[in-house]
Amino acid sequence: MTDIFFGTTTTLNRFSFLRTNDDFISKTILDPLSPARLVFYKQDGKNGIHPYMIQRDGKFGMLNLQLNTLPSQLIRILHDWSMKNSKKANDLRDDVTLVFLGLDEDGLDEKYLFNDNSLSGSFIYPNSYKLKEYPQFKYDKFQGTPYYAIDVTQCQEFQTYLSSFEDVKTVNNMMSILTVSKNESSLFAYSKMYMDWLMRNKFCPGCGRQVIPVDAGTRLLCKTPKEECPVKSSAVSNVCFPRTDPVIIVGAVSSDGKKILLGNNQRHPAGPNGKRMFSCIAGFMEPGETIEESTLREIWEETGCSAREVKIAASQPWPFPANLMIGCFGIVHFDGVNEVINTELDNELADCRWFDVDDIKTLLNGGELDDVSLPMEGSIAYELIKSLALGKY
Repeated sequence: MTDIFFGTTTTLNRFSFLRTNDDFISKTILDPLSPARLVFYKQDGKNGIHPYMIQRDGKFGMLNLQLNTLPSQLIRILHDWSMKNSKKANDLRDDVTLVFLGLDEDGLDEKYLFNDNSLSGSFIYPNSYKLKEYPQFKYDKFQGTPYYAIDVTQCQEFQTYLSSFEDVKTVNNMMSILTVSKNESSLFAYSKMYMDWLMRNKFCPGCGRQVIPVDAGTRLLCKTPKEECPVKSSAVSNVCFPRTDPVIIVGAVSSDGKKILLGNNQRHPAGPNGKRMFSCIAGFMEPGETIEESTLREIWEETGCSAREVKIAASQPWPFPANLMIGCFGIVHFDGVNEVINTELDNELADCRWFDVDDIKTLLNGGELDDVSLPMEGSIAYELIKSLALGKY
């Protein structure tokens, strides 16, 4: 399950230890030969932040522009951000907010981390945009193409420039986002989670004063003196970094492998074709819970069935807003009690059924089955169901 939507591994290496290196960050922005690239976001005023995307032939791609191809007044804004970032200035958020995403190692002879799935090679560009060739950025022994996410909500100059591309717009529809390439979907998940976190966290939960995003946008800093802020004075604080919420998603199967348990959530009524999506069981992990305990609990709470074995399979980032889906298999031993369905415990499912494996294979092969449809291909739910149907678990 290495090719999952939002979770496909690309040639982007995060180089997280370089986020705190102000000299490195400044040079990726200020060097006139830096091939740094930007992906763009804008808030919509309704506590949401959305990407700028290109629409072409019914599909979408993330807008991705080189820093040094921008108009000079926009480059100056980015240079100002670089200086403010180095100084940890109080007005760091006033114009634009940037997050350093990493170096794309695509095309390098020697890569530190990942080798396939070209990130830069997967993009489409606005019709009127001219991509330029730059040498790879080098710093110490590290090299690649620097990538940044940028929130332009407070900067009218950037918004005016981006609106000049006739095939570019902000997109807030999940189904449109799901049409991007899998490589781009990974970049979207990564950058969107940071952008969303920065948008929602502007004040210190300890003292209520404003915080600024330091370490190239990846950590929040409260500049209140330590003795005046209970968060800063605590022995351990976990409010300065982005939050990721773990979610269990489990494909439940009978111990003989002949039946698969799927549910239709109350939130997913029948579509125009009369089909209802039946998917895996899913729910948030709770504090103090292991993955295995959470899996068994979610199966029982949603379906009434009791599993006794758990196998961890794979994971998928889910940027709506900041979840990590932990895919598992739950084995149910039929005994006349364990497999009995009861959806009235938490009333989350509108319907729940044990499906014959052969019927699931029919759906996977494009066939029809009454009012039933499966999750989108490439999602971890689809991959879990597929693995169960093929006996690969």
